[in-house]
Amino acid sequence: MPSFRSVLTPITLGLILSLSACKKTSDGTKVPRGMSKAEVEAEKTKAKATAKVNQLIVQANEALGAGRYVTARKIAEDALAENPDNADAYVVLGAASWRAGDFAASTEALRKAMELDPTNFGGGVALARNLRAASAYDESLQILEPVIASEAEDFQGKSCEQLEDCEDLGGWCDIEAKVCKPPVLVDTRVAQLWAHYLTLDTERGPAVADEVFLSGASAADVTNDAIRGYADFLRAFAGKGELVTIEGEKGTSDLGLDIYTGLLHTFAVVGGEPSRALFSPVQIESRIDRELAEALKLEPLGSTTLLNLGEYEVTLIPEIEINGIKIKNVPALIDDLEIFSAGLPEKAGVVLGHQALHKLGSIVADHPNKSLTITKAAPSTPPAGAAERPLIMLDQWSLHIPATPISIDTAENEFWAWFGYASPAAITVTAKSYLESGHLPREIENPEDPENGRKMVFADPISFGSVSVPGMGALVYLEQPGEPQLAMVRGFSGFQLGGFVNVPLLERLKITWLYGQGKIWVELPPAAK
Repeated sequence: MPSFRSVLTPITLGLILSLSACKKTSDGTKVPRGMSKAEVEAEKTKAKATAKVNQLIVQANEALGAGRYVTARKIAEDALAENPDNADAYVVLGAASWRAGDFAASTEALRKAMELDPTNFGGGVALARNLRAASAYDESLQILEPVIASEAEDFQGKSCEQLEDCEDLGGWCDIEAKVCKPPVLVDTRVAQLWAHYLTLDTERGPAVADEVFLSGASAADVTNDAIRGYADFLRAFAGKGELVTIEGEKGTSDLGLDIYTGLLHTFAVVGGEPSRALFSPVQIESRIDRELAEALKLEPLGSTTLLNLGEYEVTLIPEIEINGIKIKNVPALIDDLEIFSAGLPEKAGVVLGHQALHKLGSIVADHPNKSLTITKAAPSTPPAGAAERPLIMLDQWSLHIPATPISIDTAENEFWAWFGYASPAAITVTAKSYLESGHLPREIENPEDPENGRKMVFADPISFGSVSVPGMGALVYLEQPGEPQLAMVRGFSGFQLGGFVNVPLLERLKITWLYGQGKIWVELPPAAK
């Protein structure tokens, strides 16, 4: 990723003091022609202030790179105290807030950066990530437009026949258009492709991938593999009509909760065959069991190799009906779903991934009553007594992690938790989040499971905003060895997750999932209180 432009081009006092045409004031001081001594002094003061801010931003970036996001945040705030209109300082502040797990503050800072400088590279890429996490895919693409347009500034194109013809310009030859184009920066194109992939844009997605590869853009092998896998998946469905369309206004069915994964499942009719459907926002792509695909005579439309997941044939599921609502034209990987079915009453026939779930208006999971309702349109207002909570999807490139903020023990501090996981405890909490919730280190000494660093505690209450669940058992993971799944998410996304919301707690809640709007509504039915 390019460095901040202001850091690359620091202002120096020499530019002001070395002007050739000067005049003398009464005290003998030389000043540039047309400027008073006071004006020169003002320019010098401004240059010094700018240099100070730039140096603070460098220091903040260094702290951020070393993992000291609290320090980076403080330095960025110091830079903004010197210059409230410095976009790069807001970018660092947004990045540090992201690392700290403060999604709202991160997004606010990055929005401010882009208001000040709509072409800011780091700000555009980071804000696009935040917006995708909040399911605002169209806006994430809009934010990137001026950033990508600025990449072509000062680039003088010319006609070309082959790639080598543009080397002197630092660009690449579009052989079809026979014109030199500016270099392609991979980070902005990855941000575009990831949005196109989730929304199943079979035209614009592959076009972005083609631009990356045809331009010879520099990227890590793992990034190229991810781009290629996404593009191949989308290409397989080009010309197949609109994908994931919904017929009917509302569907209802039974509701199950897989004790091994924390995922929802229900009865469905897939292509005319009775089956079990698993709802998994963690999986980006939907899946169909190989045996069911063969029974329905679904032909593979191509294949793709997805990062960390392997090679799959892909097909199009014509219809998945859930008692009143039909989900049609669903792109899917052909897979053996035995591994997804350990906690189900029967082998799953399909897994509805995030690409499909995003197209549904709402999914109402009433766990105490074991009932499921799906609507085509999203409800406009939450039910009486429900708490509205943000839902973000943390991108691991091969998985998406659903997270929402919770609090424990009447603490004002909230932390983000993976929403929907399997554990015998109601919630799982990192030691950091537990201590930040008003507890003392001695409370988690002498863990019951010293080998794995786990301490049982009682959390009373567990709160989702205005909705609080009376006390339940919780599990605290000590710093060493820590919780591996949360460490994986933090390591890849950089976002601070503080725990899990697990099956025993989910079973007491009624949850309305609004994937397309990046939020959930949480209720505690009277019977569960």
